[in-house]
This record gives sequence, structure tokens and C-alpha cells, in this order.
Amino acid sequence: MSSEVQKQEAKLTISRLVTDDGFRKQAEKTLGEGTPQFLSSVISLANSDYKLQKLDPIKLYNTCLMAAALKLPFNSNLGHAYIIPYGTEPQLQIGWKGFVQLAQRSGQFRTIGVTPVHEDEINGVDSMTGEIIFDFKLEKTGKIIGYMAYFELLNGFKKNLYMTIKELESHAGRYSQTFKSKRGVWFDNFDAMAQKTVIKLLLNKFAPLSIDLVKAIEIDQQDSTGEYSDNKPRVTIVDAELGEAEN
Repeated sequence: MSSEVQKQEAKLTISRLVTDDGFRKQAEKTLGEGTPQFLSSVISLANSDYKLQKLDPIKLYNTCLMAAALKLPFNSNLGHAYIIPYGTEPQLQIGWKGFVQLAQRSGQFRTIGVTPVHEDEINGVDSMTGEIIFDFKLEKTGKIIGYMAYFELLNGFKKNLYMTIKELESHAGRYSQTFKSKRGVWFDNFDAMAQKTVIKLLLNKFAPLSIDLVKAIEIDQQDSTGEYSDNKPRVTIVDAELGEAEN
């Protein structure tokens, strides 16, 4: 590589990149009419965090494009998707609201959600099914002891998943390198990560998965090698238009 090319690459910034015809055309192939809004969002994101400005602008751009391809805004205030600096790499993290939105788009769900569980909201265990019986209060009292995600399909199938704080911390300790070093999003926003974890695991284990849900599970928190050991979506995919499952 010539020194001139190296100088040009060294000067590449996210502001210059979004005005490049090649990258704009790449976005237009994926996003169509949503391209101008996407490019504006990329600039706003980079300007909002100096740590992101230090990352490779091409990798940052492509990470943003992954979220946009799923039609998930990556404005952290909205809670659908987050672009965060992970070491020297940008990382896409799908928020619990993002997983809920993707599930709703599939047209298979009557209701879906996730909620913290307080210590006075567990009312025993169903002796037949072994499932926890919840008694949710309008007035929340006592400390949060866990999180529960739930859904009901249009065909009447219902399922929920409850994880205690201890189980969530164990999960984070197993899969998150930053948690092991006592830093990162699990420490900065445990509530958001806990809700994302239970809804993601519930969907992956029991729900009909649309193509977009499979993709979201696969790319959530990928590292630079494209791997994250918690991302193992099932192969059953529901076509939102046909309402049929593909194996």
C-alpha cells in the first residue's frame, strides 16, 4: 500500500464516509428511501459519543447498517438498538424493545412483554405445570428479585420465562467479557440488559421465529469474529406473509 493511500485512509472519518457515493449506494440497496435518514442518524450517533469517533468509521457504519436493515432505530434513548464501543470495535446490541418490536411485526403474537418482578409478586408454584404463579401489583413495593418475559400467540399458545437476579448475573458472567471485568453495560444498565436477556431467551426457546428475529438473535452482541456464544437461534422460521414455518 502506498504512503498516499495510507494517508487517505488515516484521514477517513464518519462524516466523510457518509458523503461517499459508494457507501451511499450500499445503503440505498438495503434501505431505499430511508437512506438519508439513516446517514443523518449515523452522524448524530458519532457526534454523541467521542469513544465511537475513535473507532474504524467503516466498521461503525456497517454496524449501524445492520440495525437499520432490521428497521430498528439505533438512538439509545429509544431502547430498540444500541451501538456501543466494545474495546476497539463497535458492537450492535438489540434492546428488549427491539426484540418485542420484531416479534410484533411477524403478525404471530397477541401480546408480548417483559417486566421486573418484585419480592411480593410471586405467589407460589403451579403443582401441575411447575410454573411460577405471579401476582403483579399496581403499587410496586420491595426489591426487584428477578425478571419475567411472556407472550401469547394468536393461536392461544402462552409461555413465560422467569429468571432470578442470581440467574441473570450467572448468565452475564458466562457470556459477557465486560461483566467478568466488572464494567460495561451489565453494570451501567443492569435493568435493560436483564429485560433483553429474558425476552431474547424466551423467544429463542419457545416462539415462532421470523427471518428478522433470527437475524437479530444472530447479530446481537457479535464480536469482530462474528461470534457470540449466546446467539444460537433455532432453525424454525415463520414467514410473516404466509404464516408458514420453514425448517
